[in-house]
Amino acid sequence: MAIFLGAVAVVALRQNALARRQVEDETERALALERAVAERTQELSDANEALKAEAIERQAAEAQLRQVQKMEAVGQLTGGIAHDFNNMLAVVVGGIDLARRRLSGPRRDVQLHLNNAMEGATRAAALTRRLLSFARSEPLLPERVESPMLIMGMRDLLDRTLGERIKVETDLLDDAWPVFVDSHQLENAILNLAVNARDAMDGDGTLTISLANRTMTANAVGDIQPGDYLEIAVKDTGCGMTPEVRERAFEPFFTTKEVGKGTGLGLSQIFGFAHQSGGEVGIESEVGKGTTVSLYLPRTQAQATNVTVHPAAQRVDEDFTVPGARIMLVEDDARVRNATVDALEDLGYEPVACSGGAEAMERFAEEDFDLVISDVVMPEMTGPELVRELRQRRPDIAVLFVTGYVGEGETDDLIGYELLRKPFTVGALASAVATSLARRSSGSRPSEPSAAAG
Repeated sequence: MAIFLGAVAVVALRQNALARRQVEDETERALALERAVAERTQELSDANEALKAEAIERQAAEAQLRQVQKMEAVGQLTGGIAHDFNNMLAVVVGGIDLARRRLSGPRRDVQLHLNNAMEGATRAAALTRRLLSFARSEPLLPERVESPMLIMGMRDLLDRTLGERIKVETDLLDDAWPVFVDSHQLENAILNLAVNARDAMDGDGTLTISLANRTMTANAVGDIQPGDYLEIAVKDTGCGMTPEVRERAFEPFFTTKEVGKGTGLGLSQIFGFAHQSGGEVGIESEVGKGTTVSLYLPRTQAQATNVTVHPAAQRVDEDFTVPGARIMLVEDDARVRNATVDALEDLGYEPVACSGGAEAMERFAEEDFDLVISDVVMPEMTGPELVRELRQRRPDIAVLFVTGYVGEGETDDLIGYELLRKPFTVGALASAVATSLARRSSGSRPSEPSAAAG
């Protein structure tokens, strides 16, 4: 028994020693694995830091590249503006100078040069308006628009503009979704697309304007947001665009037309209008197979009874006047103020000029006026702020806003009022004043912006 127990003890001791060695080996392997994991973790951490540093460098390089691209775009835009404005100013300055030199000569020569100067100034004003549209700073007066009615109403204008060799076809939906946009800007956009199509077809071909109700997913076209949209597509049978031209089509002052036949702002203006209206614009084109430009405008739920009618739709003949009507003119620019006063006097009105809001409020408290003409952007007190104060005293006062630029957030304050854009002719001023006075005489008053927005 003793021998047996001794043998068992020896075996147990050997197994215990073997177990200890196995534990020591496992411990050493665990420590080695832990060291390897720590080393690998450090390597991964170093690699992660390197990737972060590289990402930061790449972001900095991308930001620098974007800045360079922006500066190139600004340089291109500035160069295009300078080129076109110099051409227009050459016509204006040359026409005025020649008219001044011939004041003592035949009246026909003087009139010819003055007409040329006026044409150059008008083209410069149109260029400025297109730039504002591209910058999304052109004031919009939105209303509920039924596109089939608008397009059908443009048929005569399109026929006269495009010529007899262009066949205009329409594919309109009776149940096309309504949109909430500036109807006149929409008409200009469609007309610009039609003119571009005419030039692409070299004055001979078929132009098709179609409507479609679309439910769009995010980024399906450009940066469009998901939702319901009305698609207004203008399709031509012209020469089409190469991929390179299509990529640059919306760039300002980029044009493939001959010198003197386009400023390159047509599509960029449409791009600005679409985005300012909450929509998007897309192009499908192939060389030799024509081009389709599609405007996507968001569907509106605003009802016609809740939408302010665009002031231009209520225009009256400019021969309508109120003899001796007293008009308060609020304009901070002395030269514009003096010229406008002279024009109003020539039209038979009695204008009183004010250089700012404070002076206007004092004069308004002392005298009676039939109409207030106010600039929109002025120091200390803007035109909309002034009108709100004046209408608290006299809710029935007629108002005409004059503007050369409207900043973000001010457009809503103009809804329901007559708007005259600078620069303007005496005829345009007469029409705007007549419309404002006629609306006041008929008892028509602008609704609040919230109601106008539906």
